Amino acid sequence: MNVQHHQFAATPTRTYHFVTAGQSGHPAWLLLHGFTGSHHDWWPTAETLASKYYCIMPDLPGHGQSFHTGTVDDMALPTTARDLWRLLKHLGVSDVGILGYSMGGRLALHLPLYGGGARVRSLILESTTAGLRSREERALRRQADEQLARHIEERGIKWFADYWGTLPLLRTDDPALAAQQYEERLGNNPVGLASSLRAAGTGHQASLWSILPSYHMPVLLIAGAHDQKFQALAESLHTALPNSQVHLIPHAGHTVHKQAPGAFHQALRTWVDRSEATI
Repeated sequence: MNVQHHQFAATPTRTYHFVTAGQSGHPAWLLLHGFTGSHHDWWPTAETLASKYYCIMPDLPGHGQSFHTGTVDDMALPTTARDLWRLLKHLGVSDVGILGYSMGGRLALHLPLYGGGARVRSLILESTTAGLRSREERALRRQADEQLARHIEERGIKWFADYWGTLPLLRTDDPALAAQQYEERLGNNPVGLASSLRAAGTGHQASLWSILPSYHMPVLLIAGAHDQKFQALAESLHTALPNSQVHLIPHAGHTVHKQAPGAFHQALRTWVDRSEATI
């Protein structure tokens, strides 16, 4: 697998670290991690896809080795979407498929809005949403995100790693996976995570539900069979997106690609190969 590390300065205050795998002449796929993640989350996925596809894996704002020296607003999802199109243009990519997990899925749904003449060829959304529908819901979520951001700043990354692993949505019964995820969370920068919550948390995202009927690219919606909340959201997205299908993965919760990697990658590769052949 041809792997290369890169830095891309979208502006003087925003620099993205990203990794590519595969050959640049192949159809491009942009892989977007979730909150607390990094490009490392997608190594097994890149190994699955890179023989036929060009995988582009950025560290999103506040995560990994990307760095932002501007305001928190510079990390908002619309700004990041525009930056990612600049990055893709830098690579000579004007036609891309996107895989996004959780926060990365919310970001993926922004990309079709800011591509200009470029095209989102297809979408794979894992455990994600198009945002909270009402102002009241968003206001309450912003308050919760701000409280968590302050706790991270005041109490440190170990407190956060302990706390985040106890959330029912993210809990796993696999001790080895729990230990791996705990170590990954400890590697985060607390300032980066707090800034990400304040800029790109669900409460700060505008609801995209009303525009989804205009998205005509093929969309695969993946959720874990043990994650009832995001199963329901996947069905709601399926209703709104005219060319979509839902795939539930057994024996998995929210983090499908880590909790059931074999089933996840089998479903992913089958769908990608089929969709690429018909586009």
